[in-house]
Amino acid sequence: MYDAYGTGEELELFTYALEKYSFHKNIKDFYIFRWQAYNMGCPNRWLPEAPKGIPDSMKHLYRVTIDFYDKLEEELEMQGKSGCGSHFKKSLKSTANGYMQEAKWLRKDYTAKFDEYKENAILSSAYYTMMAMTFAGMGDFTKLDAFEWLSSHPKIRVAYDIICRFTNDISSYKFEHKREHVATCIDCYMKQFCVSKERAVQVITNIVSNAWKDLNQELMRPHSFRLPFLIRILTFRVSSMFFIEHIVCLLIENIPN
Repeated sequence: MYDAYGTGEELELFTYALEKYSFHKNIKDFYIFRWQAYNMGCPNRWLPEAPKGIPDSMKHLYRVTIDFYDKLEEELEMQGKSGCGSHFKKSLKSTANGYMQEAKWLRKDYTAKFDEYKENAILSSAYYTMMAMTFAGMGDFTKLDAFEWLSSHPKIRVAYDIICRFTNDISSYKFEHKREHVATCIDCYMKQFCVSKERAVQVITNIVSNAWKDLNQELMRPHSFRLPFLIRILTFRVSSMFFIEHIVCLLIENIPN
């Protein structure tokens, strides 16, 4: 939606609505509101009003997104994990703002400085949001402090974000340049330092390699946080690499006879 379909004005409205959205502060009121809506024959009436000025498809996405996060917060509250929902909201807003920044750069035909792009890549990689979700699936072991730690930009998470985003930029570079698209980390490095694509890829590959070293270092003792959460970050990255590789094999590369 952000990099291909939404107009600048639509995306501004959508992002602003996400920024202003607040989770239910009182879970009791939340239940009462849903029950009243259900009894009135309007089970979807409790959903928040989507921002005006955006197409129906984006309104639907907004409502479904908020619906999902409300239900997730509700479930966490029932598990006695009060306050965790605000961190999911924070991760969602973080990703949306990262996407919005890239959409602005694209509209202005602006190629960011490499460090500027790198800083935003930590947001637009969206792995913060996905990692928070995996933490939620760790059962009673996950408490509020785990989400607070994840949202504090720990070294292992930043390394993970850089690995994921820069690796994706390198692998998708050819495809992304077949359509209008925001400048990648490769483009940013090439323009700022006046080097070839090959040299830019070499430097960025080295940055990814160093990020892997940071990630591995964080897994060594003494641990920066409880080990199961550190392992979760590592295994999520490995599984995502496996998933992407096989999707490429199935849907992009020709199947050998």
